Amino acid sequence: MLDLRIKKLNNNATIPTYGSAYAAGADLYSCEDEITFAPGETKLVHTGIAMEIPEGYVGLIYARSGIATKRGLHLQIRLV
Repeated sequence: MLDLRIKKLNNNATIPTYGSAYAAGADLYSCEDEITFAPGETKLVHTGIAMEIPEGYVGLIYARSGIATKRGLHLQIRLV
C-alpha cells in the first residue's frame, strides 16, 4: 500500500479509508454536516483534507456509488 501524506484542514474531516485489504482505492468523505441538492444544482463539497501525491502517481476521483448512476450525479473536481 502506498504511503500518502494527508493533512486535516477541518476538525470534521475524515481521513480516507479503504473498504477492504484488496480495495483499489480509498473512500473520500465530506466534512460538512448535511448537504442538500435541488434538481440540476451544482455545489462545492469540501473534504477538509489536503493530500500530497508522490511524483509518478495520480489521484483520481470517481462517483462509484449506485445512487450516482441512478440519479445522474456527476463530479466536477476543483483542486485548490
